[in-house]
Amino acid sequence: MTRELHRVGIVVERVATGIKGFDQLVEGGFPKRSSILITGPPGSGKSIFSMQYIYNGAMNGENGVYVYMDSALDILKTQAKQFGMDFEKLEQEGKVTFIHVPLTKRKFDLFYNIEDSVKKISAQRLVFDSLPTFVINMDLFTVPAAYSGAAASTVTTTRDLIATNSSALAASPKQDSDKIVYQGDQEKRIVSITIDQLRKLETTNLIATFGNEELNKVTMDGISEYACDGVIAMNIQHIAKKTVRSITIKKMRNTKQELDDFLLNISEKGLSVEKESVFEGSKISGINE
Repeated sequence: MTRELHRVGIVVERVATGIKGFDQLVEGGFPKRSSILITGPPGSGKSIFSMQYIYNGAMNGENGVYVYMDSALDILKTQAKQFGMDFEKLEQEGKVTFIHVPLTKRKFDLFYNIEDSVKKISAQRLVFDSLPTFVINMDLFTVPAAYSGAAASTVTTTRDLIATNSSALAASPKQDSDKIVYQGDQEKRIVSITIDQLRKLETTNLIATFGNEELNKVTMDGISEYACDGVIAMNIQHIAKKTVRSITIKKMRNTKQELDDFLLNISEKGLSVEKESVFEGSKISGINE
């Protein structure tokens, strides 16, 4: 479901998540073709949000690709069914594709697999779950040094790069001139590359990550929150002897957003954002009405 917002002669197309109460916080949805980071601790609702984003899109004519590596597919689908989402039917209809990222297989061409899946079902939405797991296991994957469409273009500087930075990069066993294999000590570079490659797909992306509560860090990598177009922070807070889930829009480009921490409920229908601000307890007009 795509909505348009006209702002001073500029049309900002919106991709509605369909999550009750959320879209009204961001003028109707994510800016189309943007990459949005969703961060939070375990149990805060990131996976449910991601599944609802893909499911609601597919149910409204916007096919989606779900890239996962932090869980098993049967667990994801079972969890989804608990909230009324039948992904089996959507897969059979060619509206949703799941891509499992193997953590036991070396030289897996992840970006090519994603691009191929997006093209096959004309996907407009994508979930990448999760960025930290991908970066931690970067030594398993082949990363195009210049990714542009159906095939990576030849990069003449690859061997020079390897020669000058041999501790971080190494040629693949076949000495492919258009590919490099990451060796593990430049996480920020890989985070930037990953977000850039996902953006080139021209899908509207939701990228899952997590931070460090003790250090008050939005993300562990410290760069993805700047590289992405938006940041959604989900949390579990202890307020007045109660434990509540909350959601905050920390950043959303081309969007006038609500900045409060809002209460987040999880029911048999999935996530919903409440009118009530966590700290002020005030009612915010227009949310969930």
